[in-house]
Amino acid sequence: MFTIPLISECGKFVSETTIGKDTFFGGKEIGNHKSMKSYLLFFCFLSILQHSYGQNYCDTPPAGTSKGGFKVNNLDLDPVRVCAGTKITVQNTTALNVQYNYNYTGGDPKPADFTATADFTYLRQGSYRILQLGSNGSGSVACKSVEVYYPPNFTVKACSGGKVQVTIPADSSTQRYDEFIINWGGNVTSKLPKAATMVASFSYPANTNAATISVVGSVAGQSLGCSKPSTSVILSTTNLSAVAIRKVAARTDGLVDVLVKGSQGATAEVQVNDGSGTFKNTGQLMTTNDTTTITVRDVNANKNTYCFRLSANDGCDNAAVISNEVCSTNLDAVAQNRQNALSWKEYPKAAGFQSYRLTRNSVSLGGISTITTTTTIDRNVTCNEQYCYQMTVLLANGVESVSPLRCVKAISNETPSVVQNAFVSVLETEQKIELRATPPASGTTPAKFKTIFLRAENGSSDFKEVGVKDNTLTFQDDTADPAAQSYCYKIQYENSCGNRSEPTEPICSIRLYSNTNTTVDWTAESPFLMHVGVYWLEVYNEQGDPVQEEPLGGNTSFDPSLYNPDQQLFHYRIKAYPSNKSLISFSNFYVFTRDAIVFIPDAFSPNGDNMNDKFAPKGQFMDKSRLIIYNRWGQVLFETANAIEGWDGTVNGQPAVEGTYVYRLEITDSLGKYFVKTGTMLLAR
Repeated sequence: MFTIPLISECGKFVSETTIGKDTFFGGKEIGNHKSMKSYLLFFCFLSILQHSYGQNYCDTPPAGTSKGGFKVNNLDLDPVRVCAGTKITVQNTTALNVQYNYNYTGGDPKPADFTATADFTYLRQGSYRILQLGSNGSGSVACKSVEVYYPPNFTVKACSGGKVQVTIPADSSTQRYDEFIINWGGNVTSKLPKAATMVASFSYPANTNAATISVVGSVAGQSLGCSKPSTSVILSTTNLSAVAIRKVAARTDGLVDVLVKGSQGATAEVQVNDGSGTFKNTGQLMTTNDTTTITVRDVNANKNTYCFRLSANDGCDNAAVISNEVCSTNLDAVAQNRQNALSWKEYPKAAGFQSYRLTRNSVSLGGISTITTTTTIDRNVTCNEQYCYQMTVLLANGVESVSPLRCVKAISNETPSVVQNAFVSVLETEQKIELRATPPASGTTPAKFKTIFLRAENGSSDFKEVGVKDNTLTFQDDTADPAAQSYCYKIQYENSCGNRSEPTEPICSIRLYSNTNTTVDWTAESPFLMHVGVYWLEVYNEQGDPVQEEPLGGNTSFDPSLYNPDQQLFHYRIKAYPSNKSLISFSNFYVFTRDAIVFIPDAFSPNGDNMNDKFAPKGQFMDKSRLIIYNRWGQVLFETANAIEGWDGTVNGQPAVEGTYVYRLEITDSLGKYFVKTGTMLLAR
């Protein structure tokens, strides 16, 4: 250990001081006596200065010292400017036994703040001062300022049109520079002065795909070369002009959906004009190249027309590109008597207009190519049916403006006319009465209607409802028996609006029956809304096969014996035509049977003259017969199982006496009907 006296003769002290082999100074080992003397001299000098002055050495060097000198990186500049992380080298030019304080901030330095090392690296930006102390016979003091800079921060953005934009932030690092030099690549540079906003751009040739960019700062016209690594960027293919509105669709709630086609790298903002002539930003953005629907709120397209456009930019200093302009459209639909009235406002932009297109229930009603046409009438409507309409304005390049869907229910006060071609007939197989008609000439609603069927019986004029059918003009009356009686009907038509026609005139079923035991007859009331023109009689055999048709004109009765006197059973049906033969009506089937015909003589004369020699019945349709002869006392005199053979007037082979006798004739006809005839007859010889 050693002490230093506070005397001005440091040299004497040093010469008289004994220093051990291993002596330390300022934390550093001093290895030989010569070096040791230099450090002791510096230390002694520093102690005297501290004791005597205690001031900023660089502002006012202590009295009795000489001005030293040194260079930094072989530069005499003051201040010296270097990049953070750059090693500096100090070159002493005047002093001996020098020591350096590389971050002198004023006041009395401490020995520990000094080093004899001439190399130093500043890692943080800032302003520094190097203090050099040495001996030069007397003390030597020298100072030099050092400005240390970080590389300037910068960002690179690829813009549309082959442009690249460099932005330098106004931060603590960049604010220390006066100017920036941007290297765009290919030895192309530009300068950018320090400012609150520092943006520069460069447009590359069309065939350039990528660029490598670097930025350095300069101070007082001196480029320091401080730079962050170069930034490589792929040039943008963003096409701002590709940003467009594809469709504007007004909604029933008054909001508007805007279908937007974007472009990658572009930001498109929806702008709206409410009719004031000024477009305002909505704050609604899209940033992809997809087709996206943006809902614009704070509007009411039910009351006002709005026009929309896009302001597209790429985030650079390029001017914004304005897209096509598309306006909203509205539609009113009002139900009127037997029609729906449609109206809309004229589309406000004639440029690009192609046509209006209307749809009803999603089916096209056609187009209107005149922009000033703003109304149309839909007369093809059915009352009480709902119809939903939509208007689409077709614009150039497939762009559309679509109205909200407007729905109305059709109305009508038109009373339908009477149904046409109504008639009644009996079904062949079911033998049920069926009614048919065709729609009225006016007031119809084909998609939805009702048919009301009224019936009266036995010639009554009291018609009561027996059936209601939806959407059909055919009715089968299952409660009627066409063979029992004729039924008269009326038909009414009710359209979907609830308006009902007048009933038809009565139409009556044809009932075929037998009024006498020798004729078949049928009712004369017409089954049509006009008179019967002609009747035809259909004849069927006993097996039900048709064998003959007979025209009967206007007759309503027929004698079967005129057709086939040898046939006991007949199947008949009447068919009727109106005068124009446009329709046909059938009656019920009817089976007509004739009774067996029997002739019984009241006398016979069995005298062998071959004339009236036997008592025998004669007739038609007699299949089986049995004859019994009684005397007046009821005794059986004769009996045979075949009455046609007759009785020859004998009893046990002997001629019976003349007189009156009683007979019993039992007959089964060809239809199996059994009946008995009794009486008396006279035997005369």
